[in-house]
Amino acid sequence: MPNVAFHPYQVEGIVRAYHALKNPSARGAFYLEWKPGMGKTLGAIALHRKLGTEVPRMRTLVVCPVVAQGVWQREFDKWLPGTRIVRDTPTPDCDVVITTYDKIKDPRSDNPLHQRRTGANRLHQLQTWSPYLLVLDEAQYVKSPSTSRTRAVWKLAAAANYKLLLSGTPAHSPLDWWSQFRIVAPHEPIFRMTYQEYKAFSVEMQSGPGGASYPLRGRNGAIVTKAGFKDVINAMAPYVHAVSKAALGLPEPITTEVPIDLSPRERKAYSDMEQYLRHELGDQTEVNATIVLTQMLRLSQIAAGHATTDQGDTVVIGDSKVRATMELIEERDEEKIVVACRFRQDVKSLAEALEKQGRPFAVIDGSTSAGARTRAEDWFQKEEHNGVMLLNYRAGGVAITLSEASTIIMHTLCLSVIEWEQMISRVHRIGTTTNVQVLYPLANNTHDEVMLSALRRGASQVDMAKLLLRFLNRVDGGAS
Repeated sequence: MPNVAFHPYQVEGIVRAYHALKNPSARGAFYLEWKPGMGKTLGAIALHRKLGTEVPRMRTLVVCPVVAQGVWQREFDKWLPGTRIVRDTPTPDCDVVITTYDKIKDPRSDNPLHQRRTGANRLHQLQTWSPYLLVLDEAQYVKSPSTSRTRAVWKLAAAANYKLLLSGTPAHSPLDWWSQFRIVAPHEPIFRMTYQEYKAFSVEMQSGPGGASYPLRGRNGAIVTKAGFKDVINAMAPYVHAVSKAALGLPEPITTEVPIDLSPRERKAYSDMEQYLRHELGDQTEVNATIVLTQMLRLSQIAAGHATTDQGDTVVIGDSKVRATMELIEERDEEKIVVACRFRQDVKSLAEALEKQGRPFAVIDGSTSAGARTRAEDWFQKEEHNGVMLLNYRAGGVAITLSEASTIIMHTLCLSVIEWEQMISRVHRIGTTTNVQVLYPLANNTHDEVMLSALRRGASQVDMAKLLLRFLNRVDGGAS
């Protein structure tokens, strides 16, 4: 492995993970909970290499989101050249298999015709391959115990000697932890509970009156006492290395809210949708919202200058937000800039404006192939220019490094705290050498302001790293 200048927290986390994997009482599992952009992939590769020195034949299975599959192969090629890597289906001579969560779903829920068409069951093949190390990247994908994805991951975990979970944003709520820690610490009394028992316990620990302790009898008859979050956090802490972004020594991003006045047409459309759940577009078409979530979606779209009709067509209502974002880009005519977009029309409108301006740009969205994604990242990171990277949250919010940017513009906001934090971490991460600016163009008196406030509140309420760090020094075995 080439010489690597690890940060102290990386050394500490890798060492703790190694000893936990080798410790029978830890059941061969560990969780690296480092914020996005702090080098989790490199930590996993280092563990793969170390464990590989102890066995005649190392077999590592990486399960990751679709967009990260190429990134894992590239990182292995970079740090451990010569590693025999295949995708999805193991071969007799491979060292590493990289597959995705969608491709390992439990076959009980798969279409039988699809099973016949694709031949042997991939999940069964991977179980039979018996990976020495199972790496679950973006482990927050393991969530509801009823999904075929979670059941498949549990089966793979049972077939592996060691399990390493990676996530910078592991949970929206404490309920999400149960499925993940059934892999990491299934022997702990709290995670031996059934999901329904844990769910009841979770409700108590979040809303019990007066913060009093409540006894709960688990399946094995043991009494579990509730004392706020502390019981759950203390149960997790010996198996987790949690690090806040402060460990990187980066300055906090400089956050600026940029108010935008909507045009009269945009304001009329927004007011109609807010009050009447519908707006007539004047050409015998209309936009409707029958439920609250649809209304929130439509309000976000209209604040961005467009709307989707009942027929699924997109209609541009105005360009107030596009013009505001373009002004922010033009003010930074010598910088590399990232722009985060929620909707396809956002990307389309900004791409047209950038092309008209003559500013170089690249796009990573749901239609971008793995090869094109890598080329766009290399163009942004390695070439000299003042280009703009347009990113869709789902496609561009993970498994990409854009640390050459000095500014990220959150053109439209998402509904997920996890996706929001991950998007900012494309820029504010290892390799960042400047003060990062995070700019929020917000339409005045609209859902934009509500969403940003909700995202910030949600991030402060569900931060596993802070919870763990708060209690870690009280847990035996917490030291390296």
